[in-house]
Amino acid sequence: MMERVFDSIVNFGNKWEKGVCLAVGMFDGVHCGHRKVLDLAIEEAQSCSGTSVALSFPQHPASYLRPGKEPPLLMPSLDKAQNLLDAGMDAVILQPFDQLLSSLEAEQFLPYLQEQIPVLQSVSVGENFRFGKNRMGDSAVLKEMGKVYGVKVRVAQSLVLNESPVSSSRIRHALSDGKITEVNQMLGRTYTVKGKVISGKSLGRTLGFPTLNLEWNPQARPALGVYAGRVKETNTGEEMPAVANYGLRPTLESQVSFPLLEIHCLEQPDVSIWREGAPLEMQLNTFLRPEMKFAAVEELSAQITKDCTTARNLFAELL
Repeated sequence: MMERVFDSIVNFGNKWEKGVCLAVGMFDGVHCGHRKVLDLAIEEAQSCSGTSVALSFPQHPASYLRPGKEPPLLMPSLDKAQNLLDAGMDAVILQPFDQLLSSLEAEQFLPYLQEQIPVLQSVSVGENFRFGKNRMGDSAVLKEMGKVYGVKVRVAQSLVLNESPVSSSRIRHALSDGKITEVNQMLGRTYTVKGKVISGKSLGRTLGFPTLNLEWNPQARPALGVYAGRVKETNTGEEMPAVANYGLRPTLESQVSFPLLEIHCLEQPDVSIWREGAPLEMQLNTFLRPEMKFAAVEELSAQITKDCTTARNLFAELL
């Protein structure tokens, strides 16, 4: 993957002989709305036998402009790059947002891109795209600039789902509210947690439900609670249905500093099949219930039994 991912527009270079068709945006989450922008760049590249390239940022521009007030990201930058490539882009530029970009006037934006990429053929953006110092430029301005500088500009209309535009901020809100089905609809794929197995306190085993603890500390966090989904060992591809609790374990522990993802495999509960350090991917398909504090451990154990039964019934319906 890395040979197609560049850490700056300068390192992307100006030696490309084929026309470059850029898709520009933050693309956090690489959701269905983003793919409308990406598809325009891919379409342009195919029409001119060129190269489709996503120009994005590893961190949100707000982290430079308003440190501490930036929105939490839905995915790490390298995961975003992989998803952009999976969406059909030939290459990805993860350009740090810095003093140069923040000080560019709107009218300098397109000339700057042309200077860095002399074979620039087209630029595709979303209708809400803003650029230039103080965000003075918008998609309409960019279209007019394209006519002046000989660069085709294409603008993708926002994708509407359930009467509201799909956006990264809407996904963040849905994720924190436990609306994982809506999140998956907007992403166009199942929200997936990636991490490595870490050792735990074996609290689940004492209840009769041994778990795999996953090392995972995202910026944008899902709602605390229990989810049904599928867990996969990344290296081998082996997978099985599972339930996962993302939470603070209030019945069993106190003063926990951050949530932990605990996965209980439904088909093969002996979790020793995946040792500490094993890379796992856990898909969150369905939100079963919020995390609760029970008066007794026996009540927690009975609820977990119900959760597993509910999850098995859900998987049976899918067969």
